[in-house]
Formats: sequence, structure tokens, C-alpha cells
Amino acid sequence: MMKEATENLIQKAYLQLKNMIFYQRISPGQKLIYRELAVVLGMSSTPVQLALCKLEQEGFVERIPNIGYYVRRIDIREIEDLFDLRQILEVYAIEQAIQNQTPEDLEILHQMMLSHKNHDIQIYDRKKLLLDAEFHWQIAAMSKNQAILRQLRSIFEHSYLRSRVELLPPDRLLVTAAQHAAIYEMIREHKTARAKKAIATHIREAKEAKLMMLSRERSDQ
Repeated sequence: MMKEATENLIQKAYLQLKNMIFYQRISPGQKLIYRELAVVLGMSSTPVQLALCKLEQEGFVERIPNIGYYVRRIDIREIEDLFDLRQILEVYAIEQAIQNQTPEDLEILHQMMLSHKNHDIQIYDRKKLLLDAEFHWQIAAMSKNQAILRQLRSIFEHSYLRSRVELLPPDRLLVTAAQHAAIYEMIREHKTARAKKAIATHIREAKEAKLMMLSRERSDQ
């Protein structure tokens, strides 16, 4: 019973810390002092330390010996690697999604497309990124491939959590919504070759936008 309670606290600390990274309450490059975090989270330092170990294993934080933990900055190579892998996975996933789609799946995808489009903003925010991820996540879910879902979850977390979203090029807002609508129609109409090409282009352009964001982030430092 005591072990279960401890594991629950570790998981709670892990999720809260990840949420703090996502909402920039702790920023890339920031030193993480576990005693201070324990006070913020309202728990002892032990589950916080163990949660930081888990985040280190997943690549969200790094530990420098004799110095401490820091939130890992995302770099150009990592962005390129993440988006290149994402493109491979999503091109395959959309082919499978078209083959396996049901009317219920398609309706969920349609609603996610509209939710993303209707979140009308002038500058990127966290909600817009989450809605974007949900649209892509639904396509992956329609593929019925659990391995792809697990891989994409990790990719989305790393590319979205460790980003200053307000620095993403605002012209992507309208472009992304239009591309989502086109991709949805291609899936609905079973246009597999066009859908694979469209989603590959969509992800390549998203990578370019993310690299531009990183360039702007570095110029602000």
C-alpha cells in the first residue's frame, strides 16, 4: 500500500513537471532545484527527484554531474530527426487510416479539424498546438497501429513541449488549417496517393516553421 502511494506521488510529480515545461512555467535551459520544486508541488523531495530521473530518461531534462538538472533545450538536429521520423510514420499511417476508416472515425477527425480551425488566434498558443496534435493523432489512431501511436506521442511531446510557440511564424495558422481540410477530404474520398503526398508536404513545412522558431528563439537569448 505504501509502495503504491509512493508510485502515485512520483507519477503526479512527473505529470505536473511535464505540464510546467509545456506551459513554460519552467523554461528550456532553466536549472531545476528539486527542493524548490517540491515546495511548489506540495510534496516531499523524494518523488520529485525520482520524477526528474524519469524525465531525464525520456530526454526532457538533463543532469549535469555535481551541478544538477536542467530542462533540455531542443536543437536543430533534434528537430530535423523528430520531423523526419514523424513524416515516415504519418505517411504510412494515413495510408492505413484510409483503408481502415469508419464513419465514426471520420466524424471524429472532422470535428478535430473544425476545433483546430475555429480556435481563432493571431499568434500561436499552446491550445492551438494541442488541437493540431489531436488532428494528427486521430489519423494515426485510424491506422489501428499501436506502435505508431506510441512513437508519435513521444515525437509530439518533444517537439511541442520544448518550444516557445509564440515564436512560430503566424502565417502557418491559416496554412495549417487549409492543409488539414485538404487532408481530411483526401482521406474521406480515399485518395491515398494524394493524401500521402499532402501530409508529407504538411510535415516538411511544419519542420521549416519549427526551425525558424528555433532561429528566432536563439536571437532573443
